[in-house]
Amino acid sequence: MILQINQIIFGLLFSLFIPGFLVTLILFKELDLIEKIGLGMVLSICIDIALGLFLGYNEYMKNLTGGIIARNIWIGLVTISLIFFIVYLFQKRLEKVNDFFEIRQRFR
Repeated sequence: MILQINQIIFGLLFSLFIPGFLVTLILFKELDLIEKIGLGMVLSICIDIALGLFLGYNEYMKNLTGGIIARNIWIGLVTISLIFFIVYLFQKRLEKVNDFFEIRQRFR
């Protein structure tokens, strides 16, 4: 029972929010938080559709990936989210490095 509730909560987060929100953090720095949340939900649905097309578009991909099953969707969404999170972390690290060199050049 508790496992099913956790699966529903994390499933909704990963299918309707997290991947798209990470994309908005990477691409749209100038938006407000509420705009990022709304756009993140829309982009998450787009990512879900793209993942579904990838997993079951034709017979070859269906045989290769096993089709659209819960395990494959979980693996795909978590992998996509981790990739976007790593890109976001690298982007933040580069911003800190650039800020450091800007401050350093001002004092020269």
